[in-house]
Amino acid sequence: MSCFTCGRQTSWRELSRAMAKSAAARFRGIGMLAERPDWPARAALCERCPLRVIRKNVSYCGTPYLTQTRRDPTDGCGCPTIAKSKDPAEHCPLDSHHRPATRAVGGCTCKWCDNATAGLPARATKLSKTR
Repeated sequence: MSCFTCGRQTSWRELSRAMAKSAAARFRGIGMLAERPDWPARAALCERCPLRVIRKNVSYCGTPYLTQTRRDPTDGCGCPTIAKSKDPAEHCPLDSHHRPATRAVGGCTCKWCDNATAGLPARATKLSKTR
């Protein structure tokens, strides 16, 4: 019981969320879940990001999650960038000025959503507005 009263409940919640994202990425890899059609453009933005870290030939958004579980949004999220860019529900943790992105009723200020409205093909723009 002490485990749940020590104030680290958010860590359990974050770890379970990371496990769910990992499982979804595996299902997406075998074709059981949908991929975002403009994921190569999103992945290209990640590859140019200064937060990108490469560990064991895998590109991550910041330090890999299990290496650094407590983090600020400006440290990146720790997800593999290719898996993250393929997920239709994911957003970049930073905006185009490398500040924490915000999500509101009117939309999102992350790099991916900002670029979708600024210069990606109309198909991607339509997707970002509907989701």
